[in-house]
Amino acid sequence: MNKELYIGVDLAWSPINISGISILENNTIVESFVVEGIDKVIDVLKKYPNAIVGVDAPLVVENENGNRKVEIEFLKDYSSKKLGVYPVNRKLLTKYHEVIPGEKLNASISQTLGKDLFEVYPHATIMNCFHGKVLPYKRKKGRDTAFIKTQIKILENYLSEKLNGEFKEDLENLRGLKLKHYEDKLDSLVCAYTLYHCKNYDFKLYEKILKIPMGCR
Repeated sequence: MNKELYIGVDLAWSPINISGISILENNTIVESFVVEGIDKVIDVLKKYPNAIVGVDAPLVVENENGNRKVEIEFLKDYSSKKLGVYPVNRKLLTKYHEVIPGEKLNASISQTLGKDLFEVYPHATIMNCFHGKVLPYKRKKGRDTAFIKTQIKILENYLSEKLNGEFKEDLENLRGLKLKHYEDKLDSLVCAYTLYHCKNYDFKLYEKILKIPMGCR
């Protein structure tokens, strides 16, 4: 098998917040870490011009209101499975910041959207390749820290089956922001694994930009 680099980015929707980044060589973990701010994310990606990049965030937003066509098409397949998406439009994404991080990333790196740069969606990968349904590992009303950690442990185990290399942290000692940053790293690992799967197995491409794994093993 040829060596390929896959970079998964769990991109913060604010240009100043923490994002998770994971780098795979085929299905072996090279690095997994967090950085603060969109500029630092871009700095990392510029070091790997030949990598395939998958980002959990909108990379192009042309609509002022409502949803993009890519979300509409995705929901036709997944709303019945109780997997939704956040609305994506310029009015919403520029409410607090002028910069849309995904658009800045798309314009700043050498990868080309739809060729070696894609949007990815960890929840869909987890559903299709690992869990068979939505894994409730995200913070939400009614879910306490103990519950979240239990779900994260499930995700860790799935990733351990698919990826080579160490990535686990001591969940017992993670709380607050440290737990959130670990979740960001796990999401970025799922983003990177999505690319690896789609390179080697079946996938569906929505509107030429959103890659969703299919035919998972």
